[in-house]
Amino acid sequence: MDRKTQRELARLSQEAKKLWDEQRDVLSHAKSVARHASQSANDIAKRDLIPRAHDTYRDTIEPTLAHIPWRQVAAPQKSSNPFVYVLMAIGALALGLMGYAAWQTLRADDDLWVEDED
Repeated sequence: MDRKTQRELARLSQEAKKLWDEQRDVLSHAKSVARHASQSANDIAKRDLIPRAHDTYRDTIEPTLAHIPWRQVAAPQKSSNPFVYVLMAIGALALGLMGYAAWQTLRADDDLWVEDED
């Protein structure tokens, strides 16, 4: 490499380092702002929203629930029909196949990436 190319490379390297440092500072500041916003939202929720939701529940929902005649729900009868078990097995198999298909779709496959020839 000639001297001009080396100087250009050194200059670009310094600019890249400077840019990297600036981006790191920006991300650090963004993290600080997000943490402060999260703490503020948590304080507001504790101070305003939770008491209001509790009062609404106590004043509106709880009296309504007290007037509903709650009955014991009868337990479902057990079925000795083998068709039920066949349907459960088909459902479990279908769920497993969907999970496998999703896993195959979302997994990182390095063979699919084409590298540049530079």
